[in-house]
Amino acid sequence: MRRLPPLLFILCAGFSSSACFNDVEGELYYGRVVVPAAQEFRWSDGGVPRVFDPALAAAAPDTDAVRAMYEGLTEYDPRTLAPVSGVALQWESSEADRVWTFHLRRDARWSNGEQVTAGDFVRSWRRVISLADQAPHAKLLNNIEGARQKRTPNESAQPGGSPPRGTNNESRSGRTGSNTASVSETQFGAVAVDDHILRVRLARPDKSFPALVAHPVFRPVYDGGEVKQSVESFDENASASVSNFVTNGAFVLSSREPEAVVLERARNYWDREAVKLQRVRFVGMRNAEDAIAAYRAGEVDAVSNAAFEPLALKLLLPYRDFRRETFGAVTYYHFNTTRPPFDNLQVRQAFAFALDRNRLSRDVMSGANEPATTFLPRANNGKEGDIKTFEFNPAEARALLKQSGFPEGRGFPVVKLIVNRNDQQRVVAEAVAAMWRSVLRIETEIVVKSWEDYEAIYKAGDYDLVRRSLVMQTTDETTNMLLMFGEEETTDEGGGNEQGTSFAQARDRSSPSEATNENQSVGQSVAPAILSESDALAQLPALPVSFASSYALVKPYVVRFDANLLDAPSLKNVSIDTAWRMPQHDTVIRVQRSR
Repeated sequence: MRRLPPLLFILCAGFSSSACFNDVEGELYYGRVVVPAAQEFRWSDGGVPRVFDPALAAAAPDTDAVRAMYEGLTEYDPRTLAPVSGVALQWESSEADRVWTFHLRRDARWSNGEQVTAGDFVRSWRRVISLADQAPHAKLLNNIEGARQKRTPNESAQPGGSPPRGTNNESRSGRTGSNTASVSETQFGAVAVDDHILRVRLARPDKSFPALVAHPVFRPVYDGGEVKQSVESFDENASASVSNFVTNGAFVLSSREPEAVVLERARNYWDREAVKLQRVRFVGMRNAEDAIAAYRAGEVDAVSNAAFEPLALKLLLPYRDFRRETFGAVTYYHFNTTRPPFDNLQVRQAFAFALDRNRLSRDVMSGANEPATTFLPRANNGKEGDIKTFEFNPAEARALLKQSGFPEGRGFPVVKLIVNRNDQQRVVAEAVAAMWRSVLRIETEIVVKSWEDYEAIYKAGDYDLVRRSLVMQTTDETTNMLLMFGEEETTDEGGGNEQGTSFAQARDRSSPSEATNENQSVGQSVAPAILSESDALAQLPALPVSFASSYALVKPYVVRFDANLLDAPSLKNVSIDTAWRMPQHDTVIRVQRSR
């Protein structure tokens, strides 16, 4: 008899012994539903938070804890991802969205009762810049004027943003100390006009800047003189006391253990009455099997960021408390447009039209990812219907290839496709190569490399196509395009594009025809700046392959644990409906016979 993977044993455990092989009736919700009596949210979020520093938090669960413990100028509406008021009551722009002014609320407080000021934001942002590559999302600040200043040899960032002993520390009003000499007060575009007015000058206009500053990296950290808090020291020392850990968000850190982190509702938070949860408990699990078992037993209220197996996803799909959403992470194949044959736009278009992404998603990735015919998910750019897409079109692909001088692939060189050492990406690349062979009659050599070798090959330009990816940190279209195709390019593993267009170079460019690339060598053709998805789809420097999906199990009594493209729920909005009851006339679902 075929043995089930461990996760499937767990999923089947709630049914009769033949549940995974015969048609049986089950409940609408997976596992036990026992409504808690208290406002405590127990969350298995792929682990427990280890980093509590907005500058250093890279991904969930760290970023989820940071969003709960710290508040930015703005917050994301967890449903629409539109910016809503945080520490800033209101904001306005001038100079065609080049200058943004934020008016801070006077009742915003740190957890120790001190007032949150505009200077706190200026100092914290300068600290992020001084940390440079230590801060994984520091590049999101690059559009602030002066943020890209280089450090001189005698200027070094101190851990925690602290100046060396014997120097003047930056005051609470935002005056600069020597630890941030790499970004002088006159150069840096963020200025505290007074304690309650923050003015930010950008290198390029950005109408979405209020949404960008909702990202955790823009959130302030406390710096209070004699009771100065070093967040990095705390992160590195598991035994450090949480009692002096000062934050400004809806929750404060209550306890920290190897397998659990507990947050409590903050007493001094300005909007405390709107926060329903008294406690959030991040529960550590060894693996997805343990997380789902705990959820089935009613020991946790939500499971997210777990490695659900494809068969498990199919079994969980019918349940009402199982969620699948598009996640803002895109995989794409980047063309080397500096050499033939991919310097020809028609060739690139032919390759894009020859890719059957629906079949890739369904047959190769077992439905775990979603086909991507554009670079941004539709809910991200909000341009349904007016964006060119690259749906599978074999006839168009062959026609374009013929127009390029390669009828039925004759004379086309073998394509060199580089992927990093990852079994799934190798299997996907093999399927893609088979599609190009079938439609275009073109052969592809797939080269699998370790991450270090992969990066070296990419930077040297020794490829025809290379697999890349971007985990989107913002809904801002231009920022995402520059991260993908400019020198700010980054992936889920890291990396960069040395021949791209920087934020500074993109300044004041209103159309691709006005763009130049200052990093191009003499005599090399100049590529227009890619500042919008329309630009990217017109120039096609890469072909989109797939979007990721996020999965979660959430008990029906949990209110406002909202899903969105950035996979960024707001704990401030979450509550437990202690009066929830199972509907009396629920229909049943049926687990189908396994094939």
